[in-house]
Amino acid sequence: MSRQEAEPLVEVQNLRVAFRHGRGKTLTEVVHGVDLRVDPGEVVALVGQSGSGKSVTARSLVGLVGAQASVTAERFTVLGQDARKFRESAFQKLRGRGIGLVLQDALTSLDPLKKVGHEVAEVLRIHRLQTRSESYETAVRTLDAVGLDRAELRAQQYSHQLSGGQRQRALIAAGIAASPRLLIADE
Repeated sequence: MSRQEAEPLVEVQNLRVAFRHGRGKTLTEVVHGVDLRVDPGEVVALVGQSGSGKSVTARSLVGLVGAQASVTAERFTVLGQDARKFRESAFQKLRGRGIGLVLQDALTSLDPLKKVGHEVAEVLRIHRLQTRSESYETAVRTLDAVGLDRAELRAQQYSHQLSGGQRQRALIAAGIAASPRLLIADE
């Protein structure tokens, strides 16, 4: 099947994202007419200056731009579904299982009240892919697979007990734990 025939994982035409200011109706557009297509097996990079909208674009693909955002597009399909019609619950079903997201700020992206292994395993439990014990074992294996030294020990630690690089690896593990069809890495 050629690229033209394959169903894209993501296809966006004229994506625009704007944010409301306070309670007013004033919108400030921060993403202006982005066109993007990601096919199975393909790696796509968004390149631009700091503040150019790369993170907002990535977050819009998984429905995490926030309640003050207005997201519009001429075409916006994610894993074969029209995301323009999505409510939060539709994005929740896709996140983790269909689309993995690795956020850029490892210091604030991990929950300081959860042990790392439980946080990585959470996506497997939320989507009912594995039992609690199975998901924890998968989390440890995934932490090891992303190169986190002493994965069993790290799984028992809290994020503040890890270095910045270790936290980033834990975020990557959380993003890939459920073997999503699409992985978005914001950095």
